[in-house]
Amino acid sequence: MRNIEPTGIGGFRKDFESLFGRRLADPNEEVRGSWLRSLAEHHLDPDRVRDPDVLSYSELVEHRAPVEELSALCLPEIDRLLHRVMEHAEVVMLSDAQGVVIQYRSTASSVNKYTGLRVLPGSIWTEDRQGTNGVGLCLREQRPLSVVQDEHFSSKLASLSCAVAPIFGSQGRLMGVLNVTSMQSAGGAVQSMIRELVTSSARRIENQHFERLHPHSRVLRLSRYNDFLDGAAEARIAIDDSGRIIDATPFARKLLDPGDSAPVLDELVGRKLATLSGLFDLERAMQGNGHTARSKEGGLHFRLTESAARRTARGNFSKQASTLENPKFGSAPRLAQGPSLRDIVGTDPQTEERLKIAVRLHAKCLPLLLQGESGVGKTQLARALHLSGPHSAGNFVAINCAAIPHDLIESELFGYRPGAFTGAAKQGSPGRLIAANGGTLFLDEIGDMPLALQGRLLQVLSEGEFVPVGGVEPVNVRFSLITASLSDLPTLVREGKFREDLYFRIHGASLHLPPLRERKDRARLIEDAFWAAASQAGQQVCELSAQAMDVLMKHRWPGNMRELQHVAKFALAVSDTSVIDLSCLPSALGNQETAAPWRSESTTRELQADKISAALVKQNWNVSLTAKGLGMSRATLHRRIIDFALKRPNQIP
Repeated sequence: MRNIEPTGIGGFRKDFESLFGRRLADPNEEVRGSWLRSLAEHHLDPDRVRDPDVLSYSELVEHRAPVEELSALCLPEIDRLLHRVMEHAEVVMLSDAQGVVIQYRSTASSVNKYTGLRVLPGSIWTEDRQGTNGVGLCLREQRPLSVVQDEHFSSKLASLSCAVAPIFGSQGRLMGVLNVTSMQSAGGAVQSMIRELVTSSARRIENQHFERLHPHSRVLRLSRYNDFLDGAAEARIAIDDSGRIIDATPFARKLLDPGDSAPVLDELVGRKLATLSGLFDLERAMQGNGHTARSKEGGLHFRLTESAARRTARGNFSKQASTLENPKFGSAPRLAQGPSLRDIVGTDPQTEERLKIAVRLHAKCLPLLLQGESGVGKTQLARALHLSGPHSAGNFVAINCAAIPHDLIESELFGYRPGAFTGAAKQGSPGRLIAANGGTLFLDEIGDMPLALQGRLLQVLSEGEFVPVGGVEPVNVRFSLITASLSDLPTLVREGKFREDLYFRIHGASLHLPPLRERKDRARLIEDAFWAAASQAGQQVCELSAQAMDVLMKHRWPGNMRELQHVAKFALAVSDTSVIDLSCLPSALGNQETAAPWRSESTTRELQADKISAALVKQNWNVSLTAKGLGMSRATLHRRIIDFALKRPNQIP
C-alpha cells in the first residue's frame, strides 16, 4: 500500500475514507479517531507497521520497578481472569502507563501463535508505534473498550480481538491497562461479556492497590449493593481522622454524584465528607453506626474499614516513639508486612550503626539521604523508616525525579490552580506535597531535579509552606523527608548542577546501601527471596539445588535486590516442582563467565555440610552466631542442620 500524504484536508479525507471503508464498514468514533491519528500524526502505513519493540529481560526488570507493587498485586486476578475467559481468549496482559507489557499469562497451546506477532512480556503497544490497538487506545481514552480484528490499524494484527480496561492509582492517575486478547472469532455479545469481565478485574485490582496505598488511613467502601460481595462494584475513599478526603478511586466520583455537576477527583481531595453536594447524610450515618446514606441516585451503602496496620500504629505509637529514642537494633515494631530494616541493611556492623543514627534522625523529622546502586532497596528502606517513625499514620509518597519530564515536576510536586497554564486540567491539582502532609516524602533521584525547582523545594523545607502554580495563597505542609540518588551529589554541586544549600539541607545523614554482590549475607538474601516468591505463588516449600545456588552466588547482580526478586519469581513460574535447579533460572544467569565451576550435586552437598559443620564447631554450636557468620537466617541454618544430619559432638546419633 502506498503512503498516504495529507496533500490537503479534502484530499487526505478522501484517501482516508477510501482506505478505512475497505477495512471497516461501521467503525465507532474512538477507532475512527485513532486511525486518523495513525495516518496523519504518526505517519504509519497499515501494511508496513513494524513489529513491536520488545524489552530485554534486564530492561523489563528495570522498567517494571516503579510499578512493582501493582505488578505483583495483580497476578492472582490475572490468573483468575484467564481461567474465566479461556473458552474465548488465550492471553491476559497488564501493561504500564507507557504501553509496556509488564505481566503476561497465556494458554500453553497459544504461545507460538502470539510469539509470532510479538505479543510478549516487554512488548510495547503505544498508538504512535503500532497504530490503533487496544492498549494504545485505552491509554488515550482511559476507559474500558474493545478493538476487534480489522479495527486494528496494522494489517498484521487483524486476527486479534482485544478487550481492555484502565487501572488507576493515587489521585486518579492512570497506572496501567488490563488486556484480554483472542484470535478466536466472536460475536458482539461475547466481546461485551469479556469487556465486562476485564473491567471488573481492573476495578478489583484498583481497589486492592488503593488500600495498599493508604494502610494508615480510614478507608470508606461505597457500593450500590448492601452485601459487599463483589469488589468490582465498589469504590474507595481514604479519609483522615477529621473526615477530610485525602484520596479516592475514580469510581467514587460516579457513585457520589453521577450528574453533570459531579465533582472531579481532584475536587474531592481535601474536602470534608459533609460538604459533598451529592451525599447528604453520610457523616450522620457514620456517627450513628448506620450503613446507608442518601444520595441523588437513592441509597448508597458504605462500610468504614481500618487496616490492621493503622490499628497497630495507633496502639503502639507511644511505644514506637520511646523505642526510636533509645533504639535497640531490630526492636522497632513491624507495622506492615514487608522487609524489616535489618533485612534491607544486612548484618555489617558499620552499616548497622549508621542505620541506628538514621532511625533517630528520622524520628526527629530530620532529612535523610540514601545512596547506593539501582535496585539495592532504597525505596524499601525509605518505606520501612516511614513505618517505624512518628509520621507512620500519614502517607508515604514516593516520587522518582528522573521519571517525570522536567516541565511537569513542578506541577506534580506543588500542584496547580485551575487554568494555571495551557493544557492544565480545569479543576486544578493538589500536588504530591499535599498528599505527603503529615507523612513522609521520598524523593528518589533528587539529583535529576531541575535547578530552578531546587530553590522552591528549599523554601518548603525552610518555611514549611509553598504557593501552588498559578496560586496566590500559601499552603502549609509538614512532612519527613527522605531523598536518594545514584549521582554523586557533591560533584553535581561543584559543577553547578545542584544547589549547595539544598545539598546541606537534605544531607542530615547519609546511609549507603551496599550492592548485593558485596553483601556477606547474600546467601540468606537469595534463599529468602525464593521463599518469599514461593509464598506469593501459594507454594509451601521451595528448595534451591546446589548447582543453582552456585550460579546465583557467583552472579554479579547488576540489578541487585530488584533483579534477585524477579529471578526468583521467574524460576518459580517455570518450575514444575518445589526444587529450583539450573533449568529454572533465566538463561543469562547460566552463561555467566563468573559462574562457579560445575560440580556434582553430591560433591557440592558434602562441601556445604563440611562448611556448616566447621562453622558450628567454631561457635561452640551457637546457632545464632553461626547463622550470622554464614550470612543466613537461623531458620535456614536449622533446615541445613537437619538436611545434612549434623549432630553435636557429644550428641548420640
